[in-house]
Amino acid sequence: MNKSTSLVIRIIAVNLILALSLSACAPTESNISNAQGERTLERLQAAREIDLSNARDPEVGPAESGDYSLRADRAAQVMDDLEHGQYVSESQIDAAIFVPPKSLSSAQRAQLINELKYAGDLDDQGWWDWTRDPVIAQDFSVQKKKANRAIRDLETNQQVSWSEIDEGLTVPRYP
Repeated sequence: MNKSTSLVIRIIAVNLILALSLSACAPTESNISNAQGERTLERLQAAREIDLSNARDPEVGPAESGDYSLRADRAAQVMDDLEHGQYVSESQIDAAIFVPPKSLSSAQRAQLINELKYAGDLDDQGWWDWTRDPVIAQDFSVQKKKANRAIRDLETNQQVSWSEIDEGLTVPRYP
């Protein structure tokens, strides 16, 4: 074997060893996924504990207490699904992690009312866009009523659960 062939073989061997050693140090996709999964589970557990604590707080009303209990159950269900390898969408995870505040400031209340009004406007538009299909149009009409009910309760300082607010903010999606 001549010097140039020997040199090429050595260079290839060194590069191969270097590549193998570096790839062993690099985080793999599953390691990153596992770390993200653990952080998500920790966040879900923390949200669940806060929800349960809020549900037991004697200063919250019965509707709010029930709402916090339902949210704690949702967080537990999402955790269980993730731990058993079932698919859970990001929106389901975000909804389970969200812990509603115990009370709203005037600015927060006004912002929620505006968001509900906007959702109602989208429901109106959806109703007009889907008048050719009465079932879908009715779905938009029902959602508009939910938005209006939540708006009325917020504007009159009535007790309104976050589930009702979420329902009012939901706008049906059709292709």
